[in-house]
Amino acid sequence: MLDFIDEPMNSKEMVGDEILVPPEQDELAELVRCIVRGADGRKADNIVAMRVSKISTVTSFVVIVTGNSRPQNQAIAAVIKDDVNEEFALLPGATGVPEGSADSGWTLLDYGSVMVHVMTPKSRLFYNIEGKWKDQGGEIMDITAAILPNAPTAEQQKQQQEGKSEGESGTMQGLSEEEDPFWS
Repeated sequence: MLDFIDEPMNSKEMVGDEILVPPEQDELAELVRCIVRGADGRKADNIVAMRVSKISTVTSFVVIVTGNSRPQNQAIAAVIKDDVNEEFALLPGATGVPEGSADSGWTLLDYGSVMVHVMTPKSRLFYNIEGKWKDQGGEIMDITAAILPNAPTAEQQKQQQEGKSEGESGTMQGLSEEEDPFWS
């Protein structure tokens, strides 16, 4: 499904093999921060923003968030759509309608240069989107200034990922793949 990630591609933002500015100073950083603020305002978990323009011509940034219930995922997607439309006059995709749904466990808001994935914990773990992008050279954007103080910082997220890679396999902590608290 994500075969396009396997092969690095050229990007307009590159000079040689280097991107000139860090992700936080990229021209799309304000759009990414708007998305992050919206998701954080609806209590999304484990918000990750990553610049992937060095390895993809499809998009420049990927934002991945987790919601813990169907209503929460719907609220996260709706507030992101509304906030981005209000602040940047952008709608997702050609139709303005997100792809997927909270019922499917994965909603995609495609803003062209920024793609937003609102996922259930199990879908996020199964598809491991951020892991695939990071392995290919995606750059994590520091979003601490855009999130509320009680949300995990980039350093805390990094520690969580390191803990996961050291001791955990592809299952949620203490749960088999058949058990998914999202659908209980």
